[in-house]
Amino acid sequence: MDNPRFAKAFARDAQNAITSLREALENDDIKKLTSTFHAIKSGLANMGLEEQSSRALELERAGLNGNLAFIKERVGDFIQMLESYIPKEENAETAAATATPPPAASLKVEDTAFVRQQLAIIKDSCAEYDIMAADTEIGALLEKPLRRETAEFLEQMRDILYSDSDFDGVCERIEEFISKDNKGV
Repeated sequence: MDNPRFAKAFARDAQNAITSLREALENDDIKKLTSTFHAIKSGLANMGLEEQSSRALELERAGLNGNLAFIKERVGDFIQMLESYIPKEENAETAAATATPPPAASLKVEDTAFVRQQLAIIKDSCAEYDIMAADTEIGALLEKPLRRETAEFLEQMRDILYSDSDFDGVCERIEEFISKDNKGV
């Protein structure tokens, strides 16, 4: 995938999946293993990694069938595969930089009308299931002066798109966000 934001979001999701898989393995938590395989499967497919997505599906099905032994035999290789998509030098930086916007973001003046207009464009892109257009608009909006809450909201919407491909959910959340705080967005 040539989109660096998409790759960065996927790397973050892969790191979260690895952490969840390791925790679930320690506790033989087949439910958590299964849900983690399910969650990362879409991200792999969105990255064009069909073979790896199929591996996630195979492991998810094993979990649904209660086959913990099958998962334990293969999960190590699966984790290594996920690790290969996480840039080594960015692991710590990515988590810190994308978790919350910098403190100065709360001091900036937000153009409420412009934000509403851009949110409507993002919502339209999601209604058309156009992840690239939605991501481009989110990225452009994140470069503008925003309240901390708005910046965090946009990052959450980006994460939902890339990790869950939940276009309808993003549309609903945008509607809620706009109506929740009509004065400040």
